[in-house]
Amino acid sequence: MSFIGLAKLLGCQLLSYLWFIQVALSEPTTIICSTDNPKVSLHVLALEKFGELVSRYSNGELITKIHYRGNQKYPAISGEETNMNMVMSGLNHPKVKQPLHITVIASGNASLKAYILEFLMLPYIFPEIESAEKLFKSKLMTEKVNDILAKKHNVRAIGWLIGGYRHMTNSKRPVTQLDEMKGLIIRTPRNRLMRDTYLAFGATVKALNWGDTFNALKEKHVDGQENPYNVIYYSKFWEADQKYVTNNAPFLWTGPILINEIFYQSLPNKLKIAVNRAALEAAEYEWKWIIKKNIFSKKNL
Repeated sequence: MSFIGLAKLLGCQLLSYLWFIQVALSEPTTIICSTDNPKVSLHVLALEKFGELVSRYSNGELITKIHYRGNQKYPAISGEETNMNMVMSGLNHPKVKQPLHITVIASGNASLKAYILEFLMLPYIFPEIESAEKLFKSKLMTEKVNDILAKKHNVRAIGWLIGGYRHMTNSKRPVTQLDEMKGLIIRTPRNRLMRDTYLAFGATVKALNWGDTFNALKEKHVDGQENPYNVIYYSKFWEADQKYVTNNAPFLWTGPILINEIFYQSLPNKLKIAVNRAALEAAEYEWKWIIKKNIFSKKNL
């Protein structure tokens, strides 16, 4: 090897060594994530998988701190809508003295702020779950909708979760046809399309935040609610006197993994790539997991 060749080789090795030292000595960037759901939920599963993958794909330059209900170290911070407001604003949350960078929120709740997402709550638009998977991989969602979310709401959907079809439960009677819906007071989220769908079915509707739903059922303020099998099961709605499940499935539970746009754009390109890859793979991991979980939950219900 020539002297010049040896010098180049040593120079490259020195630069690699210096880069390694710089990475080793620098503090990783912590991504603060929050959801108002428990460990057994798809929200936490996806965020934990995202945390594992983003740390790997960024070579440890990015790590996550995940707040959720029942987490002793990092307890849930707020409800879904407040979490979304904090991610949109990029301001420090008073409880954690830091900004929230990422949250997972149901599409119906997200659409209260970001109207572009409301079409996802049209009844019976997903004849099978595969049609939702195809939609969430399309340029419509990854580019066009994200451009609107970024410009109007300062957030970006880096992944989409699917929770399964939502089914109605109630404490009064089996419901197998529309006439039997009359007289039932059904809780829905505060989403216009979901509320109007159950009104069209003939039910009386009471729109409530998710955090208030269990007690409202238990205290007989409402007769029923609707959610995927997995949520019905881990929420133990039988303890709130829910006795009957109707397999009506008007809506498919979907929800974005939202990241603050300013924080996202502040990342170097290689870390943006790591975030995007980790979120997409975490979402697809959740898609497979929830199918098995809903089968298990329905069987046990």
